[in-house]
Amino acid sequence: MPPYTALSGAEPHWVRAALDEHLDVTEIAVTIFRDAVPEFAGGLAVVIVLAVVGWYVKRRRNTLRQYTLLNSVDADGNPVLHVTTRRPGTVVTRDVGRGPERFELTDVELPDGT
Repeated sequence: MPPYTALSGAEPHWVRAALDEHLDVTEIAVTIFRDAVPEFAGGLAVVIVLAVVGWYVKRRRNTLRQYTLLNSVDADGNPVLHVTTRRPGTVVTRDVGRGPERFELTDVELPDGT
């Protein structure tokens, strides 16, 4: 029911025209919004799926990393190197000659390039 049906009928014609135009603009805006929601939701879903897949691939990437175990040397006097696919922040236990020791893997490059 148009809002001007409650009017007395003595209003100028421009009042009725303004109300009709307002209803048309509102209906057009609602129609555009209603038609755009599925496309927006689909685009948002694609972005979320791509973000999750990218995060998962990055997390599961198995690249070899080489770590130098500080304060440990092998029989030749060289620093002990630990090659693994584990990420920085992982704590590993290694026997370096004096018994098992715990080492935290970090991604800081040392002056010797390791």
